[in-house]
Amino acid sequence: MPFVNEYVSYEDAEKYDLDNLWNKYNYSMLKMPELLNHFDVHQHSWCVDKERGYWLFNCGFLLNEDSLSGFVEPSNEEAFILHVNGQNIVFILAHHGMEATDLYPIHFSYKLVSMSPSSLPNMSRESLLNILKDAINIFKYNGIRDLEENAKTLIEFNF
Repeated sequence: MPFVNEYVSYEDAEKYDLDNLWNKYNYSMLKMPELLNHFDVHQHSWCVDKERGYWLFNCGFLLNEDSLSGFVEPSNEEAFILHVNGQNIVFILAHHGMEATDLYPIHFSYKLVSMSPSSLPNMSRESLLNILKDAINIFKYNGIRDLEENAKTLIEFNF
């Protein structure tokens, strides 16, 4: 079964501690689980491959504490957690907007900033990056929360 966008069951959200993963990386002033009340569906979302037991969770944008203004500001870097073979791999990806087209008004690229760990005992860095790309190509713009925008999104990878 390939990756699909889904809402996370309450049991899985608790099992994988998604509230704390989100709060660790996301700059939002409003933290989980309170933030879930501001979504139409009050559950986390992810991109999951149930057959292989893999999932991708977008923790959103990080803060830039070294901004030109001297103030802490949102950065162009996003945190993604890829869960493979029972382990979380943290990816920090730089998000860069690209020229829109009629077919894809939402067009951006990702550049790999960091990956931790960079491999697993039975899986290479290259394999993990390919799984990440597969999942992000399904997740697109905002996973199950915005399927209309996802259909208009083209993502390129610079890694």
